[in-house]
Amino acid sequence: MQVGFKSGITSILILSALVAFSARAAEPEEEVLIQYKDVVVTPADFQAELETIPEQYRANVAASGERIHQLLDKIFVYRVLAREAQEQGLDQNPEVQQELKLEKEEILGKARLRQLRQQALADNPDFETLARERYQANPEKYQQPERVKVSHILIKTEERSEEEAKKLAEKVRQLALTEEKPFSELALEYSEDPSLEKNKGDLGFIVKGVTTKPFEEAAFALEQPGEISPVVKSRFGFHIIRLEERQAPKTKSFEEVKERLVEKIRETHLNQVVQTHLNQIRNAEGIQMNREAWQKLKPTPSAH
Repeated sequence: MQVGFKSGITSILILSALVAFSARAAEPEEEVLIQYKDVVVTPADFQAELETIPEQYRANVAASGERIHQLLDKIFVYRVLAREAQEQGLDQNPEVQQELKLEKEEILGKARLRQLRQQALADNPDFETLARERYQANPEKYQQPERVKVSHILIKTEERSEEEAKKLAEKVRQLALTEEKPFSELALEYSEDPSLEKNKGDLGFIVKGVTTKPFEEAAFALEQPGEISPVVKSRFGFHIIRLEERQAPKTKSFEEVKERLVEKIRETHLNQVVQTHLNQIRNAEGIQMNREAWQKLKPTPSAH
């Protein structure tokens, strides 16, 4: 299994120093997940590493045995390498010490930002009421366009001539029209769509502008559920399309958009709180900026 290493031995030392000391005994009540000599990895280490992953991805990582394994492997390998680096005296290198200092400050800074977000939620803002007010002020913004739910059977032209493919598609269409077999069974028998095993030909709802033009026109020309289209040619091959359901344009109800709208307002509120604090830092009185010294940071053009 591969580990996503940062470049340079200094990063190994940084992670080791800031997540946990590379060689420490587990607390008596702590469960040991990995142990090698005096190097241990505990659930607390795993949780600390998990916190470094963006919040929206953490649940997926924690639900995957493979991702958990990868994360534990990363912690363990970094920790052993860091121990080796310390034995080599790399932690005394001035450049490494400067990187450790900067990394520590960045981690503490991120912890402060998380604290600000948590504090912004302490008063339990009524995001649902705000979401409802936003919805009621502009309900037309939440329009759902006309859409159709369709299934299809795809006959490709890659391994047969176009004439042969069309002939086979016409044959399959006639079988679909007889309704002797469910359309899904015909799809499993004849369709060459790569996603067939997953959806049995069911493409779900589609709206205009997301599929190839010939397919879209044929799909939206169907009117009644169960109706079968003529054979349609697209850049993928020949299609037989079946209409499952048709929905006219509508304004989504508040309940349909509430969860997404509440989350959007919540994130906007938290980001505003954080940004306000950052602006206060940047605009604080007494900050001195040596812009002449800044210019010296630019690389000097090499003479040719």
